[in-house]
Amino acid sequence: QLPAVACSRFCKTSSPAFHTVLLQHRMSESDIPDRESGKVGIIGGSGVQLEGQQPWLEETPFGPCLLSFLDANKQVVFASRHNCTKVDRETRKATYAPPHEVNFQALVWALVVKAGCTRGLVALGSTGTLHPETIPVGSVVMPDDYYMVHPEPVTFWGHKGAGAFAVPEGGSARVHYTPADPCNEGWISFRTQVQQVLGPLLHTHHGRIPLARGQTPELWPCVHGLVPGSDIDSSLVYVNSVGPRFETRAEIRAYQQVGHIVGMTCAKEWALCEELSVPYCLVCFCDNACNGLSKHPKGALQEYLDHKQTVTQVTGDVVSRIVDTFSQAAA
Repeated sequence: QLPAVACSRFCKTSSPAFHTVLLQHRMSESDIPDRESGKVGIIGGSGVQLEGQQPWLEETPFGPCLLSFLDANKQVVFASRHNCTKVDRETRKATYAPPHEVNFQALVWALVVKAGCTRGLVALGSTGTLHPETIPVGSVVMPDDYYMVHPEPVTFWGHKGAGAFAVPEGGSARVHYTPADPCNEGWISFRTQVQQVLGPLLHTHHGRIPLARGQTPELWPCVHGLVPGSDIDSSLVYVNSVGPRFETRAEIRAYQQVGHIVGMTCAKEWALCEELSVPYCLVCFCDNACNGLSKHPKGALQEYLDHKQTVTQVTGDVVSRIVDTFSQAAA
């Protein structure tokens, strides 16, 4: 039984809470899990509150990262995006890292290369909707493409395990690839599997989760199709803004031309997973309308609060379904 989970992008009228995570049970080197591949990783957002089993501090070439298991079979590994890489090694305490301070290289390397989550990563992202009329607040979507507002290099390049067009012998990554590639069968297969796992939750929460344009009960939480579309009208694009501040109204108007939802972190994780040739499946919870777009009679804050409980419950169910399915598959 998993504890309650909450996932929320900070409302534009509130300040980020300061979170602290402490490893309750220190692990010796002999306690650190085996490196066997084939596990699944889950990355939770700033509001995801989970107590994993046997937490440990994973050292990577890029810095430390706190990880834990979510199942007794030790097949599902969890990392709290904002509470896993800003770590005091002596006390093993992690403090909140806003989007621009998350060490994405350490996070992804720890999950995939060190902990063996090569089957795929499922990331939970809390987002604002750029088109509330077609992607309502409260909807849940699976993006199939991403747009970097400031496409700075987020890469493993420079590490001996990263090659140019091919993974070097004994290495793990290559840096030249086609992102969000519809021809990537491994990625499409993993997305399809996650969709099939999560699909029944729409019935569980009947009438509480609005559908986005292009979603059907059979496709949910995918939009338009299981395979990425060929243009903006047949795709669902995650726009990765810079942060940590929220977007201006002018910026939102510009982003509406290229995407559908806005977050500050997930495209960086996505790109790094692609360097490692590991499927990355992003599940986004649209818990607010972007700056200047809310039509709620009592404003954006009240609109966010109206959907907060459902988003919290759906997020918890999403984690439970993923853990149950992938843990049992390995048993």
